[in-house]
Amino acid sequence: MKTQTIDGEMLIKMFRYGAKNLEINKRIVDELNVFPVPDGDTGTNMSLTFSHSVSEFDKIEKLNVYSVAKSASSGALIGARGNSGVILSQLLRGFAEGCKAQEDLDIASLAGALKLASDVAYKAVMKPTEGTILTVAREMGEFAMAKYDTYDSLESFMADVIHHGKVTLEKTPEMLPVLKEAGVVDAGGQGLICIVEGALKALLNEELGVELEIKSSNLDKFVDDSHMKPEDITFGYCTEFIIQEAEEVDDSDLRTYLNTLGDSVVVVKDDAIVKVHLHTDNPGLALERAGSLGSLIRIKIDNMREQFASKGTKPDEALIPYGFIAVSPGDGLTKLFKDLGVTRVISGGQTMNPSTQDFLNEVDKLNAETIFIFPNNSNIIMAAKQASEISDKQVHVIASKNIPQCIAAMLAFSPETTPAENASAMSEAINHVATGEVTYAVRDTKINGLKIKKSNVIGITGGEIKFTGKSIKAVTEELLSDMVDEDSELISIYYGKDVSEEDANTLAEELAESFEECDVEMHYGGQPLYYYIVSVE
Repeated sequence: MKTQTIDGEMLIKMFRYGAKNLEINKRIVDELNVFPVPDGDTGTNMSLTFSHSVSEFDKIEKLNVYSVAKSASSGALIGARGNSGVILSQLLRGFAEGCKAQEDLDIASLAGALKLASDVAYKAVMKPTEGTILTVAREMGEFAMAKYDTYDSLESFMADVIHHGKVTLEKTPEMLPVLKEAGVVDAGGQGLICIVEGALKALLNEELGVELEIKSSNLDKFVDDSHMKPEDITFGYCTEFIIQEAEEVDDSDLRTYLNTLGDSVVVVKDDAIVKVHLHTDNPGLALERAGSLGSLIRIKIDNMREQFASKGTKPDEALIPYGFIAVSPGDGLTKLFKDLGVTRVISGGQTMNPSTQDFLNEVDKLNAETIFIFPNNSNIIMAAKQASEISDKQVHVIASKNIPQCIAAMLAFSPETTPAENASAMSEAINHVATGEVTYAVRDTKINGLKIKKSNVIGITGGEIKFTGKSIKAVTEELLSDMVDEDSELISIYYGKDVSEEDANTLAEELAESFEECDVEMHYGGQPLYYYIVSVE
């Protein structure tokens, strides 16, 4: 078979196969993450982002390669989750620009689109790092441009572009020492390879081995929530998915676990698949458990409160000078943010990174002259910044990577100064608070010279895992001993949902004795997965 051109219909098929192939392999991609923390993982974020792309195809009016690529780009732009999802959205934006004014793609124009995809993504990242998805994309684009005129079929051309990408991927550990130490290749680069391999299978008309219909707009909704009213909503996210290869899954055990996360739980097992529906504030936890049981397809997460709001609730009526949006992983932290003056809170964080659209929704509802966004997680910053660039409002993103930085920034705010001065002061404030987290490892790994076993407690500060052990209390004390110095005066601790109030208070008393020069404050945070979030000032 020698295909000379790709038309709009074929490009849709290639995108869908790419999305499905990534969905099939996302757990493999997730396991390549260097940090073994229970955060929103690369494969999951890329898959959710790309699935949002293909869900937009039903809206296409005039079918050609540019309309398809533009639709995929627009879907990814607002559906981007995590840094890997944002970079993927930029790759798609560049690819769409390369398809501009094109009805079909031949080998030469496909090469140009691949090269432009890489160029646009590199420009979107302030400090591009080699040995990442950017490197894999750039190498494929450069190979495509250098070799396209030596091929007489798209099949052989794409196969060799992918081969070159795989060779580059295998070299990423030599470019990034942290990858070499962990013994893995770059997760984002692997995710990109999964997408383009799926696209080639579409061109070759090869099966992926699972059902290929993944249009989210056609998701079979086996629970009807249309009767619900706003006052009926206790948990905000309607979450649905299907577990494949689930012959051994105990649906009763899964149902029991999901009932601890929310309500309206429905688990239906039919031979080798399990269909799941629930309402929860932590869809990431549901997906994490389900993903450990089998391959997930048809993931659909709807913000029910936002859906009701969009049906009739108007944005805030009175114009206010400043509005604040913060991401919160726990109900205790949400209350704390509200007390500090945060206007709107987005539930999310470690296990469910809010999308660009989630930020845009909150920005649209705020009738404020100036809006500040606090992502509170390093993997959410790019999505927040993308939202600020899309919005026509005056939006500043304060690049907070954790909860204590957000609190420090809010305390630095002054209504008497200008937006620019406040942005500068708050950005400066986040650099003057030492922060740390105590959580657990989700996989075996080696990093910073530490051999970490799955389920070990780990202590993180300065973006690095510094301590590991079996005792939450011991690791927390080691972490604080490393963070506290002679100038420290205050230790603030926010305990998570998996820590009892009694254990938290006991720890606070012992820390007050160990660090007698500091005041120790213990607060309920309610965050999942992270036992303690700490700050030292």
